[in-house]
Amino acid sequence: MKVNSFISKLKLICDSPTTYYSVSGGAWASWNGYSWNFDCVILIKAILWGWNGNKNHAHGGANYLSNGVYDDNANTILNRCYNISTNFNNIEVGELVWLPGHVGIYIGNGEVIEATAGWEGKVLKSKIGKNGERTRNGVQIYSWRKHGKLKYIDYTETSKPINNTSNLKYKVGDVVNFDKVYVSSTSTKALKPLYTTGKIVRIVNNSNNPYLIQNIGWINDSCICENVNKDIIYIVKKGDTLWKIASKYNTTSQKIYDDNKDVIGINPDIIEIGMKLKIK
Repeated sequence: MKVNSFISKLKLICDSPTTYYSVSGGAWASWNGYSWNFDCVILIKAILWGWNGNKNHAHGGANYLSNGVYDDNANTILNRCYNISTNFNNIEVGELVWLPGHVGIYIGNGEVIEATAGWEGKVLKSKIGKNGERTRNGVQIYSWRKHGKLKYIDYTETSKPINNTSNLKYKVGDVVNFDKVYVSSTSTKALKPLYTTGKIVRIVNNSNNPYLIQNIGWINDSCICENVNKDIIYIVKKGDTLWKIASKYNTTSQKIYDDNKDVIGINPDIIEIGMKLKIK
């Protein structure tokens, strides 16, 4: 299975109602009338066995032992991995993360999707620290010990964009406020931006920082402030011209306003420093 498809299925399940359910029962990965039943390792195996969200199928569309995927438990599934490491600085999207008796999948941006009896007792997103720390809402329970690539998954497309962006909160064209920025979609080092408002012009799904802001950099959901304005409010700085500002935001000068009045007629070389402009 391609890693992007695998991650998309994980996110679909995570966004659906779920209940932690021990594999000792026969209704694994099934719809119980109000939620899907998963435990940590069944979450992974069911997707690899073909889970597709079919509520009328005994296991949501999954067929036991299909696609050459073994029925491992949370410890033995680590034996189906390669490039196993205890260094979490080199973890890649789609890798299995492991601690004794429990597993999850790293989805990028410092997040893991896992099915757990702890916290809310469902499939959820948790945070992973640089040393494998496992936290949710600031509360740590254990640490991940190892990570590795599952032999059932094709990781070659990890850095490639996919067309399905339905799992992301924002879309191309949205204007957002943000408090940090990254130099690439895969970077993990946040920088303080010179500008803190911009328009999303490109999306690379399943990456650390999926949103590209025109001429500024890459951001993710954690960078974005909720007080998003419909218009960009820009304060003119030394050296700015009307045309430079329009180019910065990938727009036209006809969409730049001063107090809702078109300022296209202002000489681009004598814009007053400190002037507040609205950019549609």
